[in-house]
Amino acid sequence: SARAIHAWLWWVHVGMALAFVAYIPWSKAWHMLASPTNLAVRDLATTRRIPTPPEGKTGYDSIDDFTPRELLGFDSCTKCGRCHAVCPARTAGAPLSPRDFILDLRQWVDRSRHVPLLLDTETRPVASGPLLTDGALAGDVIVDKTLWSCTTCMACVEICPVGIEHVPTIVQLRSSLVDRGEMEPTLQSALQNIATQGNSFGKSARMRARWTKGLDFPIVDARKEHVEYLWFLGDFASFDERLMSISQTLAKVLNASGVSFGILFDDERNAGNDVRRVGEEGLFEMLVEQNMEAFSKASFDKIFTTDPHTFNTLRNEYPSFGLDKPVLHYSELLAILMFTEEVAPRSLGRRVTYHDPCYLGRYNRIFDTPRAVIAGLGCDLVEMPRHGANSFCCGAGGGRIWMDDSYLEERPSVNRIKEAQGLGVDYFVVACPKDYAMFSDAVKTVGIEDSLKVIDIVELFAEATEATELVDV
Repeated sequence: SARAIHAWLWWVHVGMALAFVAYIPWSKAWHMLASPTNLAVRDLATTRRIPTPPEGKTGYDSIDDFTPRELLGFDSCTKCGRCHAVCPARTAGAPLSPRDFILDLRQWVDRSRHVPLLLDTETRPVASGPLLTDGALAGDVIVDKTLWSCTTCMACVEICPVGIEHVPTIVQLRSSLVDRGEMEPTLQSALQNIATQGNSFGKSARMRARWTKGLDFPIVDARKEHVEYLWFLGDFASFDERLMSISQTLAKVLNASGVSFGILFDDERNAGNDVRRVGEEGLFEMLVEQNMEAFSKASFDKIFTTDPHTFNTLRNEYPSFGLDKPVLHYSELLAILMFTEEVAPRSLGRRVTYHDPCYLGRYNRIFDTPRAVIAGLGCDLVEMPRHGANSFCCGAGGGRIWMDDSYLEERPSVNRIKEAQGLGVDYFVVACPKDYAMFSDAVKTVGIEDSLKVIDIVELFAEATEATELVDV
């Protein structure tokens, strides 16, 4: 009897094994073959440098627009949910899950190609998944609110164990929405301001250097005099009233340290990082052309910038348009001043925590330099539970700073400040103008502005070098 049962079980086992092998191409089990292949061709530079839309098109509107690597990424998803767990949009209550986004696209591609899905069909609420109709890919299949929820923080790309690149696909789908004019009025207004005035604030280009009027020394015009460093400030560091004093502080530090630097004054335009990531490729290319023309008029050796978003696009995207100068973030310049002994800061002895900007950390892997500066200032750094490559987004990226976030259950910036609240620190140190703006509002929302002060890293540096003084919390 045992021998008979053994033979019968053997044939059942063989049949099940062969059936499973045949089932693989028609099921989620296909990821067993797709995932290692996708990891082999993964290229994080694709997220740092958003590819241009297919020739003759604006964004994606059909299956043929997806690249082979994107289609491979859809099949690679294992449904592990790691991207779902770290996404700041999902955490805030927005209708975006990077995991569901990929699975919905895979399901739509399979159905559109009439590929039978065996035991692998999912349904989700309309607000977070596809309608699976013959409507527009961007807007009907993936609803517009889902696409606009993304902060392009790259947390999903960073944590994905099989190398899926979510952000470039989202940007290409956004391009289709922009082409049809389907966007929030506030975003449309910001893009119009950038197109007409060169900045998202809609202010005259002549006002870009207004922040310099409070200084007791002149700022060099790099168009008229050679400088070692061209300072590309970006919109927020130039126009936001809350940030003008920080720009002045950095100027004082550089001037006191003998750094040769200058600016473009009214020739500077928005660098276009977030413009490209909301899907306005045409406007991005126009901004690049204008800024490259301004660079050609100036005489300088290197560029540094205050804004990590600007830093990313100047460093990774402008070279393909002809920029051949080194690009630094201002925290790197502060580190150079400190560790080449151009300045001798005193020890502050403060207890602080530091927030890693997405476009400085995850995008460009600059984690240690700001921390080295903080340590060199004699501060006790208490790391956030989510830090480094796992840092949590402030919620401003990908053009979200120009969009309405009143519908969110909890803004990402508020979530982040609550995380810092229990660390027992005096200062929440940032190295990004948008971070300063977002978190300054967040501490007020949480009601702890008297006990936790948001401070820019250059303000700490200035206090340590006696360029200015801070008021104790």
